[in-house]
Amino acid sequence: MSNPAFTSVVFVGDRREARSLYGKMKRLEERRESLVENGFYYKKQWLGNLVARLGEDYRQVYCRGEWHYLELKGNSVSFMTETAWKPPFALFKMIQRHYPSLQFYFMAEGDDWDYYLTNDAQGRYFTSRYIVDCEPDIEYFDTIGEACAHLSAYIGRDIAANWNALEEAAVDWNDSHEDADWPVAVKQIEVIGNDELWD
Repeated sequence: MSNPAFTSVVFVGDRREARSLYGKMKRLEERRESLVENGFYYKKQWLGNLVARLGEDYRQVYCRGEWHYLELKGNSVSFMTETAWKPPFALFKMIQRHYPSLQFYFMAEGDDWDYYLTNDAQGRYFTSRYIVDCEPDIEYFDTIGEACAHLSAYIGRDIAANWNALEEAAVDWNDSHEDADWPVAVKQIEVIGNDELWD
């Protein structure tokens, strides 16, 4: 899938509604054939199947992608989506219309647009606020202090615990290691409200 966006989401609320949503998605996964013919690799986990299963028109809701890692825990349903171009916020809103008790919390990432977003302001499900990408792994951190300490250990010098210092340290390291196979990248996960979500 070109230009993918990865979004982890949790729907939480009334247990019966959570179980109903999970049941619909699980049954779609277990079908012998996809509910609606589509060109995706995981045809049964195409988001358009869920749109259709909820009685809506998949041509009217952005659903260009698939879901993975479906899980039910008590009164919550979680899964991850991989979509083209942008997160499926319209789909999340549609699910909430069908299941009014279910609130959704997400974290979305898209390198090609350089966006990193969450609506989980309290950190109930998604606590990370900073990302440090340096060899050999991409690491997620809850606090700026943790992120700075991690990059500091990698580059071998102290970094003050603030975002500007973290950004500057990454730029300085990259400028002095232009031939590195793995440049350092740092990202800040922005907290936004549901009223700011696009369709």
